[in-house]
Amino acid sequence: PQLHVIASETDPEQGLRQIKKLQPELVFLDINMPGLNGFELLKKLEPVSFEVIFVTAFSEFAIEAFEYHAIGYLTKPIIDEKLLNAVQNAEVRIAQKNTTSSIFSLLEAKMNYPEETKIPLSTLNGMLFVNEVDIVYCESSGSYHLVDGKKLMVSKPIGEYEKLLSSGNFVRIHDKYIINLKFVNEYIKGRGGEIKLHNAVTLPVSANRKDHLMSRFDRWIRR
Repeated sequence: PQLHVIASETDPEQGLRQIKKLQPELVFLDINMPGLNGFELLKKLEPVSFEVIFVTAFSEFAIEAFEYHAIGYLTKPIIDEKLLNAVQNAEVRIAQKNTTSSIFSLLEAKMNYPEETKIPLSTLNGMLFVNEVDIVYCESSGSYHLVDGKKLMVSKPIGEYEKLLSSGNFVRIHDKYIINLKFVNEYIKGRGGEIKLHNAVTLPVSANRKDHLMSRFDRWIRR
């Protein structure tokens, strides 16, 4: 009863169009279809934003299906218990994604940045003064990555610059990385997890810094 069917198609090309149009949270997908199989259909939709439960008469595609991050793989004839279990697993994953989405929507809505503050960066040629709000992330290789895609090489260790970054938007997520929360698009769960930035860069979060990052998210939402 918690499912609402918004479309059902037997033609894969029409199904592809419906998925793009309706943006479902969950898709039940066959594998052997005329003209376009289930895996080919998913490749046309990458990155896939919905959960997938494969429903097929063939068991030999199971491994490949889970390589596509399927939440379930049901073989015909359908066993009720397996169907219910797959749907419940999908619900959990959808809820987790919605929670993450809500967190970052709140972060974006509640951001209140201070006046631009410049910090000095020591380089081989002298010194550069950069607006904090333009810094996307810093890494211990001596690099500062700026919002316009520019990469600056600096001569001091990352710990020294961590002290300079006065804005509450910066957080150390790893021994190698400091990020500007302003540019975070997504947090992916894991032992430490990963952060995806707006410029498509993905950075690891060390396990011993995960709790601190979560607390920073929490404080940032409430400020």
